Order: sequence, then C-alpha cells, then structure tokens
Amino acid sequence: MTASCLQARLRAHENYRRLEQIACDSHARGRAPEGIAERDVILARLYSHAFRGEVIGAFHATRLALQSLSVDDPLAASHLRRAAETLESLANRSMDAVGHDARALVSTFHHYCTHLVRVLDALHDARERLRRPDLDHIVKLFVSRMEVIAGENGIHLTRDLEPPPQASFIVPNLGITIVPLVYGDHHSWNLAWLPAEKADVPYHQHHAGVEIHLGYGPMHGYTVLGDTKAELVEGYAMPIPPKTRHGYTNIGSLPHHVPFIFGSLRCGGWGVFLDVEPQPRELDLLQTAPVLGPKLNGTILLERELDKAAARFASVRYPLIPASATDRDGVGGLELSVARVTERGLDWKLDRYCAVSVVRGTGILTIAGESRELTSHDHFGIPAGVTAQIRQTGREPLVLLDCMIKLARDRA
Repeated sequence: MTASCLQARLRAHENYRRLEQIACDSHARGRAPEGIAERDVILARLYSHAFRGEVIGAFHATRLALQSLSVDDPLAASHLRRAAETLESLANRSMDAVGHDARALVSTFHHYCTHLVRVLDALHDARERLRRPDLDHIVKLFVSRMEVIAGENGIHLTRDLEPPPQASFIVPNLGITIVPLVYGDHHSWNLAWLPAEKADVPYHQHHAGVEIHLGYGPMHGYTVLGDTKAELVEGYAMPIPPKTRHGYTNIGSLPHHVPFIFGSLRCGGWGVFLDVEPQPRELDLLQTAPVLGPKLNGTILLERELDKAAARFASVRYPLIPASATDRDGVGGLELSVARVTERGLDWKLDRYCAVSVVRGTGILTIAGESRELTSHDHFGIPAGVTAQIRQTGREPLVLLDCMIKLARDRA
C-alpha cells in the first residue's frame, strides 16, 4: 500500500502523506524502524488519536448508515459489506494502545491509513454500480470527516457547539446523542447533546467507568448523584465514581448540553459507553442536598473557579478535582485541572495522555514544530511525554481545563 493509493480518494496534509510513505517504506523493509525520527512518531501519535476519536464518531455512524441501505445488486452489496466490516475493524482498533515509539507510526498509524484506503475503495466501487444520491451523501459526509483529520498538520481540534453530521453515537438504553471530542489512552472528553425540548440526561450508572459531568450557565436544573439531587443555577463539575447513579433533570426551557469526561483503567472498551446501566428513579424520591455538600462528592462551582484562574497574572496550572474523588478498586480516577496561560506561554509535558478544553480566550498551540490557533470551545489531546507549548494571543485571559486518568495513589 503506497501513498498514491489514497491520493485519488482523500485530500491530505503533506505531513500525513509523508508519514504514510515512511510507514509504507518501513513495511517494505520488514517493518524496520530505522530512519524514523522522534517528530515523526509524535505526529503519528497525534493522527492516531484523532482517528481513534471516530470510534463512536464517523466509523460507527457511517457503518450504521451503510447497513441501513437496501441494495438489490449483489456485487454492490458486497462492496458495501466490505466497507462496513472495515469500518468495524477501524473502530475495534480503539482497544489497542497507541505506542510511544516507532510502532505508533509503523503499526497504529499505518493500520488507520491502509484500512481507510480499503473503506474508500469499497465505497467507490459501490457508488460506480449504484449511482444513488443517498449513498453519495453518506460517502460525502464520511470523506469530509476524514479529510478534516488527514488534512490537518497533525494537531486535531474539535468543537463542542453542535453534533457533526454522521459522526455521533446514541447511547444504548438511554437514547442521548454523544459527540466524541478527544480520545486518549483510557479516557475521553465528550459532549452529551440534548434536544432543547428535553434537556435531560437519564439516570444511569457505570460498573467499571468513572465520569466528571461539566455544566456551563445559563442553566437551571437538578444534578443527581446516588440518591441525592442538588439544584443548579450556575456552572459546575461533578465527579462520579463507578456504580453510582447520576444524571441531570432540566427545569424550565433553558437548553443544557452536558460536556463530560469518561474513563477506566480496567474497562477495555473505555469510552464506547457499553458499560452503562439505566437507573431510573423519581426525582421527588431523591433527597435534596447543597451542591457543595459532602453528598455531591466534591462537586465544584466551575465558573467561579474559572473566574479565579482568569484573574491570575502569571501562567499556572493546578488541580480542581483530585483523582481520589472517583478512583475505586483500581478503575482509576479522573483528575480535572485548570490552567491560566499568559502571553509568555506555558509548557505542557505530562506522563499521561491529557485531554484539553479551551474555555476562555484565544491562543496558539505548538507540538512537534506544528502550530494551530486556539479559541474557546476547541478541544485537543496531548500524548504522554510530549511537550506542548501554549501561548495567549488575544486580550481576554486564556483559560483551559484538562483531564488525566490515574490511580489516586500516583503522585504524577
């Protein structure tokens, strides 16, 4: 498989093309790692994590769209089946770790490239036989989604303003739409997109997963944790241990979409949300408690914390919710931190994958010599051991949230 195989099907950045060719050359030499630079490995890791985000995004949604088509032509049906099976194989790659060395390029990145070629080839062959507008539309949406990733310099930014077409996931048994934003090694940052007429998160629990629910004002509703409800009128962040009922009930007509972080060091299918069990309960039967009380497990008033961070005069990063709030029985805990970044900048280098959300201001992000401009509602990931430089560029203070998953006893 060479870079020319993909050229006719997908527009891509020169970094993507170069990595693709390096991987192909390595395979031609028996997967030899010689000649692969550290920068190539970092970019391969960035691209691989970007594709991993499509596990419950375009890989999943496009497969369902293809399987919904009624096709009489046996050969065209075979091509569509081949595309759907390859999309499933791409989604299954989420169970494998993205390596920190040349394997990230020669194995993981190469797998995404070659399987993406096979999907596009199969779709092309099916379109040639069927000439159907509905299939053309499915393919167009999938290709545009893949070109967003392949067409970037390696730094992939996502937005949480709306669900992208054919790139989201409906949670089994709950019926809520999940928009994947950042997918790390064992945790993910997502958005629960709730229709304005019913902005609720049905009550549920996870057996081997932990979460932090986030909320931004204006809002009015009840957040639920265990057998307790708390009234909310401003932004919050609520840490949720495993095997604990949680959800959100809206009050009034204000729409409330729920960003959330999900993770597990034990669950191989992290972030795919198959580890979910409905836990219905009448709201009136739940006891009422204050948001900042012990029943809410260390929930914080998020926007007040963001105001405090924005008032800092120097670049700084510090935790808001410790891993101990959610870590139980080795599942791992989510550590939520806030950062204030000034014009002088801040270097990020952690020993675990870090998912980052830009909540205020504008800036510029640089990784492996590549840069992207940042603005509020942007999300991105920083692989473990990789240095990212972030610098404020506008007048408004640049404030970011980030999250890692780790055992509570770990210091770093």
